[in-house]
Amino acid sequence: MIPAKKSDGPVQVGGMLGEGVRAEGTLEFTQTFRVDGEFKGTILRSDRLVVGEKGKVSGELDVNALVVFGVVEGTLRVKGSLEIHPKGRIQGEVHLASPALTVLEGGVLEGTVTMDKGAAGDVAALPAKQAAR
Repeated sequence: MIPAKKSDGPVQVGGMLGEGVRAEGTLEFTQTFRVDGEFKGTILRSDRLVVGEKGKVSGELDVNALVVFGVVEGTLRVKGSLEIHPKGRIQGEVHLASPALTVLEGGVLEGTVTMDKGAAGDVAALPAKQAAR
């Protein structure tokens, strides 16, 4: 089971690509999918993708949410939250539809990040005194 935010309760994993497994092609899923092996290809119109510490995903991704403990390379389109955990690494183009990006200490984001024009308007700016801290 994958830990979730306290208010969400446990997250059900709908599918998994296990450690030591390599796969190529197109993947679509409606629940949380976890990759602990290697996947190369396209992930389209999918819900939540979790890339485990030993997982590697490369290609084009279009997901609602992405949680990275391993390595992701390519072009990513994320509609909701993007979390990069310690030892997690993203390399490539990241297109965010929401201003929900978290990079924890030790996580790496190398490449370009673009946020949809409407997404920035949803975030309240901090007062000048707080922003300078």
